[in-house]
Amino acid sequence: MESDSSAHPTKRVAAMLSESELVAFDHTAAGHDGISSNLSGSLIIKPCTQAEIDFYESAKDHPLFQAHMPTFLGSLSQHDDQEAVAPLLQSSQDGVAAAPAPPHVDGVVAPAAAQGASPGLNRRTSWKPSGGKKISTGLAIVLENVVSGFKHPNVLDVKLGVRLWDDDAPMAKRRKLDDVAARTTSGSLGFRLAGMKLWAGTEPESQEVEVAPTEKEYVEVKNGYKSYNKFYGQSFSAETVVDAFKTYFGGAVVQDDPTTTKKKVRFKHPRAEFLIRRFIRETESVQYVLEDEESRMYSASVLMVYEGDPETLEASIAKEEEDMPEQQDEDDDEEEDDDDDEDVRPHKVHELRLIDFAHARWTPGEGPDQNALTGIRSLLRLLRDLVEGE
Repeated sequence: MESDSSAHPTKRVAAMLSESELVAFDHTAAGHDGISSNLSGSLIIKPCTQAEIDFYESAKDHPLFQAHMPTFLGSLSQHDDQEAVAPLLQSSQDGVAAAPAPPHVDGVVAPAAAQGASPGLNRRTSWKPSGGKKISTGLAIVLENVVSGFKHPNVLDVKLGVRLWDDDAPMAKRRKLDDVAARTTSGSLGFRLAGMKLWAGTEPESQEVEVAPTEKEYVEVKNGYKSYNKFYGQSFSAETVVDAFKTYFGGAVVQDDPTTTKKKVRFKHPRAEFLIRRFIRETESVQYVLEDEESRMYSASVLMVYEGDPETLEASIAKEEEDMPEQQDEDDDEEEDDDDDEDVRPHKVHELRLIDFAHARWTPGEGPDQNALTGIRSLLRLLRDLVEGE
């Protein structure tokens, strides 16, 4: 017999999460504090706005777009199921910041209009930058953890758009974000590196390796990773941002190509070109979807991830190649495979997803999102230049 929790999506998600201890999620390349994950690392719980929940819920009507998003598992709020949800929404250093519960009668939340304007949308309230602090809405979204399945993920967050603010943004926020865009690659290319995290290794010598003097103010080395903050991405121009991607893919030198007039990028990482070509295909797919959809998203990002441990990467690629001839048989054995879901799975090779939809919506009749597409096209051009020559 089905339990009550399985009959209600929020209760089901809450019950699933409350069975495990939540831990701080430490593989964000950029974004707000307060993101947690379950103990296995398969899910993340992210503070969010109602608009982001609405966008994820409505994405089911846009399956091609949805395929490029993290899998949406549900949302949590203070008023849904107090016993199960409250511990997940309590304010803590690493958890979701809670807000006072909205007025409700018999479990029904009063409409926003009856409660008065939300503090986040109150135009009379002075806007202050969040500085990456937790969002205090009392809401959280439960998503697939895209970096789960990697032993040591190399993560890059690429923020999209020339314009970074939504229609309801106060003037102070518009001016600040316009200034950021004007002095960074957001304005010139339509994208900006918001953060990067690279596996450097746990050997003592790895902790000091290749943190150049010019990077020291941007880079923190901790637990075998080099984390590059948002100011690193802001330091590049349209002409130099390619250097950040060379760093992301393990370093490179540029040499003259005697067969053409182009300069050829020679990567230190033996699989860099292989990985870049995969990211090109993924980015082409995102471009196709955005050109076909009528939507708007401001300050959304492309999240790029690949396996940073060389031995694990090679094993994962070998496993993929080994499994390729068996793809046809997998459909026949689908039920059998479902029974084996709890078995240890091979590590991933790469992932690319669209993330951060706090300011996203569908806009039927208004055409494709040229603001986001400007960034996607620039990113695609840069990736192609890396493998085809500058």
